[in-house]
Amino acid sequence: MGLAPRISVGWRTRHSPGLMPLRPSVRVLVADDSPRLRRLLRDAIEEVDGVEVVAEAADGQEALHRIRACAPGVVVLDLQMPVMGGLLALQHLREAGRLPRVIVLTNHADVMYREACLEAGADHFFDKSAELDRVLDVLRNLAETGEA
Repeated sequence: MGLAPRISVGWRTRHSPGLMPLRPSVRVLVADDSPRLRRLLRDAIEEVDGVEVVAEAADGQEALHRIRACAPGVVVLDLQMPVMGGLLALQHLREAGRLPRVIVLTNHADVMYREACLEAGADHFFDKSAELDRVLDVLRNLAETGEA
């Protein structure tokens, strides 16, 4: 018995039994000022089939630059970051017409922030301390439906 074919066509490379079609990868940028949390998010996100982290950013300004450079389909965005916070970065994204899906993941999960982020164009808003699994569920759904 040989190995299953290894396939890569600008999508995630994987061994596949037979020639089952591969789903395009959901390309994710993670923006958070904590290197430890970025690493934790990257590890958790990359366990989701069909999802890959293509870039990281430590602040909102860096996130905007990396979004222009690598065109992710999804941005996981913290609100409280140095240089430029997540809400301001989200507003700049929308004003510039850049439309990746945005998942806000923050410790500041009160109603005021939720409403401001959703009004500014965020697709989802989750509490960092309690809802990481919901972020992964959204990414899993996007990978399964091919909507990112």
